[in-house]
Amino acid sequence: MGLHILYDVLAKLFFFLQLALFIQCVFVASAAGMLASPLMHAVRRTPATNWAGAVAMRVLAEHILGITVEVIGAENLVHARNRPCIIVANHQNLLDTVWLSWVFPRRAVIVANMFISRIPVLGWFMRLGGNLFVKQGDNQSVRALFEDSLHYLEKERTSIVMFPEGKRNPSESGTLLEFKKGAFYLAYCTRAPIIPIAVQCTHPLYSWDSYRFRRNCIIRIRVLAPISTQCLAEEDIPALVSNTRNEIQKACISLTSIASHTDIAA
Repeated sequence: MGLHILYDVLAKLFFFLQLALFIQCVFVASAAGMLASPLMHAVRRTPATNWAGAVAMRVLAEHILGITVEVIGAENLVHARNRPCIIVANHQNLLDTVWLSWVFPRRAVIVANMFISRIPVLGWFMRLGGNLFVKQGDNQSVRALFEDSLHYLEKERTSIVMFPEGKRNPSESGTLLEFKKGAFYLAYCTRAPIIPIAVQCTHPLYSWDSYRFRRNCIIRIRVLAPISTQCLAEEDIPALVSNTRNEIQKACISLTSIASHTDIAA
């Protein structure tokens, strides 16, 4: 009984130490992005502030947190270099910050919940990077998001990263929530290609309820083939939403299976 209690105490201590390291990494990466911001503004590359912060986060995650990312299908991201795209991915927990740093395009902004803009340092960095914020359930905020997104895609030639589930998905099995159609309607209006990204279920790597935050681990993601919207009709949007969700779901299941078998083998 005494050893069991000691193990629980040590496990919780390690969890909070790793969490504290993660928060420090986010703040340092945000600060690095803010330091790069004046230069990016000077050359009219405001969204590249986000890329600078992502590069810093990638280095910190790998060397401080002991987390790496395996990207399958990275060649599909080339499309985001040549023209603005809409990148859609499943949304889980704070580890999304880590894998995003491996694939974030040089010219891109992300859509985030409004409360993130109020977080010291991180919120300041994201505002400097020109990222977009939305208040859930606020129709005026949603309309403003749509108009700003149109401006980025059509005028600024900047890609947008969106999470069509609309909120963090706490599923332990990796089952996706239903997708909202906003990103897909935006693609219809701008004819921007959609790049789906599937991320393995990261619940075995991080869980607040279970006091789990693993080190020396790999997050596996798959960048799926871009989806052209050049000939997309408005009535085709529901099918596009459903098909994209299904493809991401299948890839998530496959990646999670690979991860679980690798862990067992290790």
